Amino acid sequence: MTPATSDGVGPAPNRGPWPAILAAVGALLLVLGALATAILLSQGSARSQLRSSLAARGKASAGFVATYLSEQGTRERLAAERFLSAPRVDTHNLEVIAATLGSEASVLLDNAGHVLAAHPSDPSRRSTAVISAYSNLSSAEHGHVAISGLFYDPDDGAASTSVTVAFSTSIGRRLLSAAYPTSILALNALVDQTISYPQHAVYLVDSGGRIVTSSPRTAAVTLARANPDLATAVTHGTHGSVGGARGSSAFTAAAVPGTPWRLVIAVPNRKLYASTRGWAQFVPWLVFALVSLLGTLLVLLFARSLADRARLTVLSAQMERIAQTDSLTGLNNRRALTEQLTRATAHARRHEQALSVLMIDLDRFKQTNDSHGHEAGDQVLCTVADCMRDTLRAADIYGRWGGDEFLVALSDTDAAGAAVTAARLREAAAAMDLGDIGLPDGVPLCVGVATGVHTNPHDLVREADEALYRAKHARSQTDALAPH
Repeated sequence: MTPATSDGVGPAPNRGPWPAILAAVGALLLVLGALATAILLSQGSARSQLRSSLAARGKASAGFVATYLSEQGTRERLAAERFLSAPRVDTHNLEVIAATLGSEASVLLDNAGHVLAAHPSDPSRRSTAVISAYSNLSSAEHGHVAISGLFYDPDDGAASTSVTVAFSTSIGRRLLSAAYPTSILALNALVDQTISYPQHAVYLVDSGGRIVTSSPRTAAVTLARANPDLATAVTHGTHGSVGGARGSSAFTAAAVPGTPWRLVIAVPNRKLYASTRGWAQFVPWLVFALVSLLGTLLVLLFARSLADRARLTVLSAQMERIAQTDSLTGLNNRRALTEQLTRATAHARRHEQALSVLMIDLDRFKQTNDSHGHEAGDQVLCTVADCMRDTLRAADIYGRWGGDEFLVALSDTDAAGAAVTAARLREAAAAMDLGDIGLPDGVPLCVGVATGVHTNPHDLVREADEALYRAKHARSQTDALAPH
């Protein structure tokens, strides 16, 4: 019999350690998922940062090229304003300026586009300078340094570009266009310093895809011939990935401000992402694996601890039940009866209810033991216990008080109700057929009844015990007067 609590509510169902274990596993999976996501995001962010750094390096280098060309134009303008501002232009001055600037061909135009002077005197060699001057006329007239695309010497095929500037004179604006072989400009040094990766490809190309200079140097005239895949890729975007015979590469293309040129950089992915590969790539996952292992071990230890605790709880409950259960009859023992009776009296006082106690003693129990042995006595005790289970209410408290004495506590029951219950118990015990052990008329019971409201368990038990004594004394006198 599982005792109810004083408020009538039984113990809560025990779900065991599984909810806590599942919660721990869920928490571990959540932590591992967050850690894996953080690693992936971190590695992706590192790769994105490397691509951004490559693009920023390309823009910065394109800016350096633009600054160098702008300074070259500034040198042209200063020289032209000093030596070419007179109403009548001295061709010798143009030759001196060209030699000073390192120009292989130059031409001076007035504001209407008429040629005022040209160098060299050979028209076939200066024609490219004149053509480039006219092609850059509009941009130069707005005060910009105009840079042309590449053109090639008809004799040796050397590549050249022109720088055209406008300057003011007392008789109006003039244009000076000077052509320079790309080999004598400082563009090679600028391109060489663009990127520090040991393997790279940097191309400075004009609007037609012709190569102004490159690092490393190439004999190809156009980007399409030098790197066909890269040439195709830069026509579709300013950055991305491009395949190749030795693996894929990341590229970026940056416009050179103020010019029709672009700076194109390609770096093999194995070099660009070297800092995120190898140990740098696998160490976070090794740490993740270690955390996973340690987390799993902790969860297993936690699960084992909970399982051990659950087993101890069950064992403790079993031990508690054993400690409160009479081993022969399976009823409450005296310890359990005392605890439950204490709660019952407190409940009765709180709710102003009557509480009755029955103290029961078995008549002729010693005689049965002496005549038929202790096994017969045990059978009698178990029979009375069965009668109590069949007769009493589920809310009633009952058990073996000791020896052949039993105690029953009837909640919310007055003296009259207790007497009725006592009579039913006597009738049920008398109806049991135990003729094989000398009790053909069942088990005779002697019952003492005590009832109270504002009382304590000790007083109730004492009063019930006194009532039992009086009942036994009265029965013994009746038996003595009865004829034999």
